[in-house]
Amino acid sequence: MALKAPNYTLLPQGETDPLTSTRQRTQVNWRRLYQWAIPVILSIAVILALIITNIAHTGTDSDWDHHSSLPACPQYPALVSSTGNKKFEKDVLDEISSEGFFGKSVKRMQGAVQIPTESFDDMGKVGADDRWNIFVDFHAYLEKTFPLVYSKLEISHPNTYGILIEWKGKDESLKPYLFMGHQDVVPVPKVTESRWKYPPYSAHYDDRFIWGRGASDCKNVVIGVLEAFETLLEKDYIPERTMMAGFGFDEEISGWQGAFYIAKQLEDTKGKDSFELIIDEGGLGIKEMYGSMFVLPGVGEKGYHDIKITVETAGGHSSVPPDHSGIGILSQIVSAIEAKPYAPNLTPINPYFTTLQCGAEYGPSMDSWLRKTIKKSLTSKAASKKVAEYLSNDNINQRYLMQTSQAVDLINGGVKINALPERVFAVINHRIAVESRTKDVRENIQTLLQDQILKKFSMSLNAWGNVSGNTSSSAVGQVILEDFDEPLEPSPVSPFDSEAYKTFTGTIKQTFGEDYIVAPSFMTGNTDTKYFWNLSKNIYRFSPVRDDGRANAHTVDERVGMKEHIEGVKFYTQLIFNGDRK
Repeated sequence: MALKAPNYTLLPQGETDPLTSTRQRTQVNWRRLYQWAIPVILSIAVILALIITNIAHTGTDSDWDHHSSLPACPQYPALVSSTGNKKFEKDVLDEISSEGFFGKSVKRMQGAVQIPTESFDDMGKVGADDRWNIFVDFHAYLEKTFPLVYSKLEISHPNTYGILIEWKGKDESLKPYLFMGHQDVVPVPKVTESRWKYPPYSAHYDDRFIWGRGASDCKNVVIGVLEAFETLLEKDYIPERTMMAGFGFDEEISGWQGAFYIAKQLEDTKGKDSFELIIDEGGLGIKEMYGSMFVLPGVGEKGYHDIKITVETAGGHSSVPPDHSGIGILSQIVSAIEAKPYAPNLTPINPYFTTLQCGAEYGPSMDSWLRKTIKKSLTSKAASKKVAEYLSNDNINQRYLMQTSQAVDLINGGVKINALPERVFAVINHRIAVESRTKDVRENIQTLLQDQILKKFSMSLNAWGNVSGNTSSSAVGQVILEDFDEPLEPSPVSPFDSEAYKTFTGTIKQTFGEDYIVAPSFMTGNTDTKYFWNLSKNIYRFSPVRDDGRANAHTVDERVGMKEHIEGVKFYTQLIFNGDRK
């Protein structure tokens, strides 16, 4: 908004001031100045508010000041025995490491993978779509495989196929831990079955890996948690703190029938902020980086927003087409969007900022210029921008840890070869950076259309119910912007200095190695935890499997290493032990 300079000549030029008193003239002048000043001051306030809001999304100087007062890469020591019975803990963990347990675990994993609990994008509601019935078989398998869990613990089934397990602890004053995972897997397209080394639901074990859909995403997590529970129940162990497990059944299609109902039941029965710690699948793995071993749990997730763009035109016979059909206009819209990607932005708000600080601090083989610039970014926005630009050009996966992504994933238009389409649409998927919000995505795409499309084509724009552009009878059509489904804001960033985080990361080092560096990270995708934000501030996404022990989630030849799976069972068991800390 441009502000007009005040006209200090308060009377029309050439007229004589009828007031002879200086006091009277001053009163008139001040009154007229008030009339001018009040709207100007209000306008300035609005502009400042907009500036402050924008700064909040891009990182302020105070963000850097606050971050610079914290350790660049906070590390906490590996934990030691916490139950007061070191021998008992050692005996349990030794049993999990035994050959006998290994053999049983192979069979448990194979049986779970062999049940094709696929979830499809077009699934109907539970009770109205027979494809959900496969989960009856999976539940029967779990009950047979983990008899003590099902006979000694409280189990409920939110929305029929959810699984919620409660293992009551001795001390009700301690907030529970919640272990999460999901029962469903992405479908195996028929056309890809022949490309698998072993049939996708054979759960073939080759003395190293179990092969099959869901082996690493994430039936290994579900089975691993249940194996930890079952093993401790066999020893008549009762935790100090209540332990719970929640397994949804439609995570791969956003979890609105599974995890949503589990979270609602927990909030209704336990209340908000009722959990000390929530652990779900995810994270960026356990891997070698820059010459050191890093563990990268996710302390946050990007937002999610699908926008549907519809172009409506008059249609007609294709023998007398206009210069641009609806498909042609939509193509130009898509081209304009792809030609203007979001810019990378790296600020201390983003957990990946801390991931990089950890790499600079503990990665001996990191490029010297990159190390120096990352460390400088602790106090310099200019250095941070250089790091973002360098990494975004170096690796596409790193780029999208620092910027909002946009991908054209669906397109539809045309029904007959000799008929001009009257209605065509595309859907753009956005994964929203932590510094941004869904409204920023809407504003960005609306502005782009107004600047590049409406000026070129005589059309109206209906953006979420607000109509602009050419709305007269001369318009050749309209462009409609609307949400394709419910948008999701970026998640809250869980703390990495809380007692829960220290217990969580101390258990990681206790299990995988004291010299491992735990670096808070950020996830580009979403997990079922999006429904659990009200239940705990300490939500961490971490699949306890080394990167070389899993492969090809969501694609051909998915597999998980059994040695790594056993290590994950030990992690869950150790975390239950460490939950006894008060």
